[in-house]
Amino acid sequence: MGYEGRPMAMTLEVYPTDAEAFEATAALAAERLGGAGLHPTVALGGGRSGRGVMVALAARGDLPWERVEWFLADERCVPAGDARSNARLAEEALFVPRGVAAARIHPAPLALGDPERVAAAYAETLARALAPGPAFDLLLLGLNIRGSVAALVPGCAALDAPAAVGAVSAQEVDEEPRVGRITLTPTVLAAARHVIVTAVGEESAGAVAAAVVDGADPARVPAALVRPSARVTWIVDRAAAQLFLRDARPA
Repeated sequence: MGYEGRPMAMTLEVYPTDAEAFEATAALAAERLGGAGLHPTVALGGGRSGRGVMVALAARGDLPWERVEWFLADERCVPAGDARSNARLAEEALFVPRGVAAARIHPAPLALGDPERVAAAYAETLARALAPGPAFDLLLLGLNIRGSVAALVPGCAALDAPAAVGAVSAQEVDEEPRVGRITLTPTVLAAARHVIVTAVGEESAGAVAAAVVDGADPARVPAALVRPSARVTWIVDRAAAQLFLRDARPA
C-alpha cells in the first residue's frame, strides 16, 4: 500500500506485518536482480530487519543465485566467526540455506582487528569488485531506531569519509554491542542503482518519521541520505509507519 506524505511528495510501501514487509523486500530484490547485469552486486545490512530480509530471500527460487556477488553494508569489528558479526548472520540466515558459493561472498577482513584497518582493506575489496566506481546494483538496508542506516550513526565521522568504506569507533556507537564497526559511506549510498530500506516495529516509528520529513539533516538522521525516490524504495510495516501515516493520505 502506497502513501503520500504532506508536505513532501513521498511514497512508502506499508504492509500490515513485519513478515509481509520482509517478503515484499525480498520480492523487489529478486525483481531488481533479475534485470541486473551478468554478476549483480548486493550489499546486505544487519540487525532485525537485515535478518528478516535474509530469511525471506533464502526462501525464494527466483534470484539468479549462481551469479550474485554478496557484500556487507556494515560489519561489527569482532573476531571472525563471532556470533555478533553480520557475516555470521548472513551465513546462517542466507548463504548456508541457499548453498551460496564461497567465491560469491565478500566479507570484511575482520582478522585485521582495528576498524580503520578493516575499513581501508574492505574499501580496496570494493574498488576491485565494483570498478570503475562503487556502484552496487542493490543495497538492502535496515533502519535503526535512531535513524541509522548501515552503521552510519548520528554524528559519526564516517558520514564525511571520502572513501567507500568508513570506520565507526566504539565511542561513536550507542547500542549493544558497543564495538567498533565499518560501514558503507554516503558516497556509496548515493551511487547505488537501487536501495531498499526496510523498517519494522513500533520502536522504528520515530526514525521513519524523522528521516522522511522535508529538511531532515543526515548528520542527525543518517537515513535521510536514502529518502524514498525513484531509486530508493522504503518498505515498512504498519507499526513503523504509524507516525508517518498520521499526516499522510493514500496515493
